Amino acid sequence: MADEGILLEVTDRLRALQQARWRLRVLVHRGFFQGGPVPFYFVKVTNLSSARDVVITHVWFEAAPPVHLLLKERPLPKRLRPDETWEAWIPAADLAHAQDVERLGRVLMTARRNRVVKSRPNMETPPAGFVPGA
Repeated sequence: MADEGILLEVTDRLRALQQARWRLRVLVHRGFFQGGPVPFYFVKVTNLSSARDVVITHVWFEAAPPVHLLLKERPLPKRLRPDETWEAWIPAADLAHAQDVERLGRVLMTARRNRVVKSRPNMETPPAGFVPGA
């Protein structure tokens, strides 16, 4: 019984450390604005940290050449509270020279040190919706 109590205490402490660290999810999908014929790539960044704010300072696609995402409607740097989401977009034509674009998204996160987080495809995008993070 004593060993079980120690194991539970260690597990709880490890879980608390895991949940307290800085974590981001970066998803990319191709889509359209309602009624528009022009396709865009949307980059969605979510702070998965349970108790820490995260600041994102740069968003780009690691293509050759790199394509930086700079929107006056969605200025950077952006501080994201826990569970907060920010999203921005770029015309798909700006990335016509790139392959596998959904995996080329990059976000520079500042915390104790700078860290680049890579994107993955957003497979759960509904056919219509809103862009979060206004």
